[in-house]
Amino acid sequence: MALSCLVISRTPALLNRLLASLPAARSHWDAADEVLCSWNGAIAAEADLDPRLGPCPGGRPAFRVAQREPYHFASNMNGLARRARGDRLLLVNDDVVLDPGCLDQAEAVLEEHPDAAVVGGLLRTSQGLLGHAGLLFDANHYPFNRCRPELGPLVAFTSPELLVSGPIPAVTGALMLLRRADLLAVPLRETFQHCGEDVALCLDLRRQLGRTAYYASTVTALHDEKSTRGHTADAADLQAVAAIAGPQLASDPTLLALQHQWQAREAAWITERAVEQVQATASAERALAALRHDLQQRQIHWQQERLALIAQREDLRQQLLATWASHSWRITRPLRLLGRLCRRLLHRAQA
Repeated sequence: MALSCLVISRTPALLNRLLASLPAARSHWDAADEVLCSWNGAIAAEADLDPRLGPCPGGRPAFRVAQREPYHFASNMNGLARRARGDRLLLVNDDVVLDPGCLDQAEAVLEEHPDAAVVGGLLRTSQGLLGHAGLLFDANHYPFNRCRPELGPLVAFTSPELLVSGPIPAVTGALMLLRRADLLAVPLRETFQHCGEDVALCLDLRRQLGRTAYYASTVTALHDEKSTRGHTADAADLQAVAAIAGPQLASDPTLLALQHQWQAREAAWITERAVEQVQATASAERALAALRHDLQQRQIHWQQERLALIAQREDLRQQLLATWASHSWRITRPLRLLGRLCRRLLHRAQA
């Protein structure tokens, strides 16, 4: 099936980097495959796009700027979807770098799971930390990244919890594979301004088409969140997502069960990490206590040696004083003076 990759960009450096990762991300590219860009940068900046990214023979999909519109994720992507010719659509941010084979994995999941409406994957930051592993909803129905990326270095990409794949309430639009017919039937909501349209899409696809989002841990890529659009005010959009998610979770027992399943897994995983940290802290404290005890023992030993040296020095001083005060020392003084005089005379004679 033909694949259309849809991307929004205004930054040639980021777009070139993404497109450079495409050839290895898929084992085979056909003439019908394409990359469509919605450009919202300066016209002059388009000259900085890699010239190899035009219609290229073998190994690369054809690239073109399909539209030039002000940035708005939902409307830009909907416009690109209408222009696309592929049976499948890859929605991808320009600040993503695809790992080799990740698109093959995503397409295999979509093929093997006809009940999956959209496939998302495991994303990491350039610092090697967790960026995304599926989306869940909190008690107020606000979306959050599963396994909490703010846990930072506690999250290892070899963690068994991150490697579990399956249906999930939502995935991120930073990297999302779906059928073109599904997106045309259930387009992204254009009422969102800064974020949340990807989560709403996952919920809309489930409600209208009966299919769910799917988290595939084998679909991997690098992504630094918000590196393109910066830090925007997301509160209103998140409230809008919560207003959609709340009633849907209440009316869809299967979706609610799916949410609870992933929440239980996440809670167990976070508890394990917390226990590990407590145990590591206790172990470190025991090691520190042992080190303190060792230092104290060494200090006691050093103090004992110091006192012994002081006592030895005092004993030598007393012995010297006793020698100087002795009768023998006094009567031999002329001989010592004569000896020093002889040594001086001998030294002069040798000179």
